[in-house]
Amino acid sequence: MGKTITEKIFTLKSGMDVKSGDVIVAEIDAIMSNDASGPLTIEYFYKMNANKVSNPQKVLFVLDHYVPCPSDKVAALHQSVFDFANKHGITVVPAGEGIAHQVFDELGYVKPGTLIVGGDSHSTTYGYLNCLGIGIGSSDLAMALNTGKLWFKVPQTIQINLNGEPAPGIGGKEIALHLIQLLGPSGGNYKAIEFGGDGIHHLSIDDRKTICNLMAECGGKCSIMPFDEVAEKHCIKSNIAFSRGIDADWDCDYFTVHNVDLSSVNYLIAQPHNPANTIELLELKGLKIDMVLIGTCTNGRIDDFRRVDSLLKCTAKPFAVETLIVPASRYVYRKMIQEGIADRLLEKGAMILPPGCGPCCGSSPGVPRDNYNVLSTANRNFIGRMGNITANIYLASPIVAAASAITGYITDPKEVIRRA
Repeated sequence: MGKTITEKIFTLKSGMDVKSGDVIVAEIDAIMSNDASGPLTIEYFYKMNANKVSNPQKVLFVLDHYVPCPSDKVAALHQSVFDFANKHGITVVPAGEGIAHQVFDELGYVKPGTLIVGGDSHSTTYGYLNCLGIGIGSSDLAMALNTGKLWFKVPQTIQINLNGEPAPGIGGKEIALHLIQLLGPSGGNYKAIEFGGDGIHHLSIDDRKTICNLMAECGGKCSIMPFDEVAEKHCIKSNIAFSRGIDADWDCDYFTVHNVDLSSVNYLIAQPHNPANTIELLELKGLKIDMVLIGTCTNGRIDDFRRVDSLLKCTAKPFAVETLIVPASRYVYRKMIQEGIADRLLEKGAMILPPGCGPCCGSSPGVPRDNYNVLSTANRNFIGRMGNITANIYLASPIVAAASAITGYITDPKEVIRRA
């Protein structure tokens, strides 16, 4: 019996011939922590009586959740991260540079065939580049810092074959919401989700990041895209070292296999209060919204804002509702400025917030008012997620969010184009 991609990477990193269900100890290639998980990780580190970080060059701390710092209490937590990092030779990315998943990737820590752990559930994002990205808790993160290794139970694998070509305007967010609806909110619990199919080559690198990011919302342990020509070109362009991709064997054992026709995926909206509570946009068309959030680690990349910009160029109308823009990183923000996207968003009445997690999780400015209907491009819409338990959060793609910000109600982007 052959091996899945997940089993192959765990075999390489453990030095054992592993299959799903095995409990192993594996070597970690890169570690990410942020100002949400980092302070507790440091606390556990000292409770373990640890006195050294095994491979500080493999570790990156990113301040992204509390940006700008909202209180003296949080300032003290930030200082604890800097103190720990200075003591152990760890690099800290200061507040304002961007969201951890984006910055970690931009700085070259994500590489094909590697095993990466992060102190955030959406570390599944890293699987876009044919590696294992696994979110872990702070106690496990402390152990990984100390030893450079961690124990894992090798997960079973769900195979999803993406076939055909998406319709114009349909991107990674719609595909991801479709998959979450297909699998259910817990359908991927402690499972690896591996992708294949001839439709993969139609997906940009940013679409792949969005899909892998959102697989955390069905409980996925990790989410892995194949290494193809698109991934190879990305590595060359980004100066990322690679040798070859890791493919699953033809005779490997999958937990389940799903075949998805990308041409059948339409504009989708996730209703409150679960990303799996998804229906087609048509069924919610005309629903009044009060606030729009475009950006975050799910859809705050330059390609996302280019898609938004292409729609905004079709209409002279300003945004009809409060619209917050959150670039995923300073790099993305600067590209938006250079390409005139930021200026056009400001002309429409948007507020551009510092690169960071901010309103996505209610940790920094951008909290909606009571009973607001919010349309967001983020990954979660649980009760209270944005800092107000009375708000209703709907999830959509950037182009749907932009079209809806123009009209003030949930809108098919084609409607904005027709009216131009």
